[in-house]
Amino acid sequence: MAAGVPGVRPLAKGRGPAVFSNLNLKLKFTLSICGLLVLSTVALGWMVGLQVEESALRELDELGEVMAKGLADASVLGALTHSPDLLQAALKPLRAHKEVIYAGVADERGVVVAEHRKDGIVRLPRWTSASVERRGASIVEPGTGLLRDGTPVRYFSVPILTAPGEEGAGEFDMLLGAAQPGSESTRIGWICLGLSAADLVQDLQGLRRGLVLATLAVLIVGVGFAVLLVRVIVDPIKQLVHATRRIAQGDLDIILPVRGADEIGDLARAFNRMTLNLRESRSALEKSNAELEAKVDERTAALKNAQDQLVQAEKMTVVGQLVSGVAHELNNPLAGILGYSQLLLRKDPGKDQERGLKKIEREAERCKRIVQNLLIFARKRKLRREPADINGVIDSTIELRAYHLKVENVRVKRDFDPNLPKTMVDVSQIQQVLMNLINNAQHAMAMSGRPAEMTLRTRHTNGRIRVEVGDSGPGVARENMQKIFDPFFTTKEVGQGTGLGLSICYGIVNEHGGTISVESPPGRGATFAIELPVQTHDRTQPGSATREPEPPRSSGGRILLVDDEPSILDVIGDTLRMDGHHVVVTTNGAAALDKLRQEPFDVIVSDLKMPGMGGRELFQRLGELGGHLSRRVIFTTGDLASPDTLAFLEKTGNPYLQKPFDLNVVRRTVQELLHRCAGAPAN
Repeated sequence: MAAGVPGVRPLAKGRGPAVFSNLNLKLKFTLSICGLLVLSTVALGWMVGLQVEESALRELDELGEVMAKGLADASVLGALTHSPDLLQAALKPLRAHKEVIYAGVADERGVVVAEHRKDGIVRLPRWTSASVERRGASIVEPGTGLLRDGTPVRYFSVPILTAPGEEGAGEFDMLLGAAQPGSESTRIGWICLGLSAADLVQDLQGLRRGLVLATLAVLIVGVGFAVLLVRVIVDPIKQLVHATRRIAQGDLDIILPVRGADEIGDLARAFNRMTLNLRESRSALEKSNAELEAKVDERTAALKNAQDQLVQAEKMTVVGQLVSGVAHELNNPLAGILGYSQLLLRKDPGKDQERGLKKIEREAERCKRIVQNLLIFARKRKLRREPADINGVIDSTIELRAYHLKVENVRVKRDFDPNLPKTMVDVSQIQQVLMNLINNAQHAMAMSGRPAEMTLRTRHTNGRIRVEVGDSGPGVARENMQKIFDPFFTTKEVGQGTGLGLSICYGIVNEHGGTISVESPPGRGATFAIELPVQTHDRTQPGSATREPEPPRSSGGRILLVDDEPSILDVIGDTLRMDGHHVVVTTNGAAALDKLRQEPFDVIVSDLKMPGMGGRELFQRLGELGGHLSRRVIFTTGDLASPDTLAFLEKTGNPYLQKPFDLNVVRRTVQELLHRCAGAPAN
């Protein structure tokens, strides 16, 4: 496996010499081209030398053969007459030829009769006595010899032939030895001719020198060609390798020079295109990474804000549960205090006692409003509109923040329109908007260091109610005016706000068909303005009750009171007895069922939450018993913040009383139910 690349098999290594494989490409090209040229030149020279040598030897052999035959013809007479002088005379013309080193004539027995030799001969050819049948039928192959200086000598041995004359031929013709074709011949002697090959050797040496010079010239040309080839091919390849290494290191700014329109130029252009594509890809990737990082940061911030919002929502849920429980526990004693004070006031006390009782009633009513405001603020439910006095909603909201405003020396200035009409709103949501604006104004003034003054103003114009919340803080910066209602936008420090308050306010006001805006003159604080349309409705919510004048006394009915608080049983029981009703009290639903089995009752006033059997189970059991008992139930509760409680009350359609209640409302509700159920059987 290739190192670091699992699953990839390396290419098979070449079997060339290790030294050659370790050389760089430039030396490989140079050595390969020079070696190829030298080998080609040597091979070509060797072939040419062989051809030249063969051609020269062939020419020398032809010359020797011609000269030997001519000498043989010239030596016929001398050989027949055995005349050395004639033979020497035949040899004399050959002495003028520089190539002739040796010329000799021998008789038929091989004895040399006449000869011509030059100095330096170290070896003569071997004479043969073989006979031939016919003249000219054979020529002895050439032999070789050497001079003392090493010059080679070619020897040619040719027989001297003569033919006998025909009948009647003259002796002269026979002496001439003119052999006729087809006639038999007789050997009468031998001719031996030696020719020097000095010219051949000299030509061959010159050829070798020329070959060496040609080889050197070819080698020089080859080196020059190799250098040119290196510049044309190897240098661009080296540049390509260098550029590739730089790209591998992350440098994408390198561009190769393009030379020509050949394959090297095409390779450079392709490389440059690849580099540009890589650069564009890297830029796109970097841009994508930057966008991805920005999106991740944005989503992370959004998730964190959402998490903070969920934590805040969870806290509000816990607070709502806590407020609901506290309100329920407070409402029971408050109901007793308020009820007893109202009951005592009905008994015509003295002036001093009446003044004290009214103070008790007033303070109990104040506590009642505070608890109700807490329940409204903590309530989580769908939009539920009801006729509301906006001035009263603002007052109840300020009461919730009264302590904090007083501690931070915030002076609250009210400028309410006394003729402000009621309008249909969800009181808890409008109160949430006002609470948010008041908190923001209080925070802004605390950070500014100026005297804190908050102005709350209401006006009614053109069928719309305008609510203004102004402060004496530093105001809103001009660049933030357009985005102050955007989600998650906040100018508070980290941990002091989620940037959701004003966006939630915007959504609530918009859902009510209104508008919310801000005005902030430089250095004059900020004023948030809410405009709501005036909407009227002639029907109240089921079971809701308002304080009415004291109802007249009437003939009594049979009333069953069910509550686990003795003080509430006492005060309601005494109040209803004063109206002439027969009242029976029990502390839980099970005891109430037992009473209902023993005697009939016209009205059942039951608390929802009690130990053992509560008001819900009691209502279900009454429905199972049949008759109209379940329609004769009036529920009491101090926990209207619970969505389950509201859903149950709305589902039943029965009237209900919210603790702490006004005794006149209790009397009025009981009297209305008695009147509605008059004539129907009790059980």
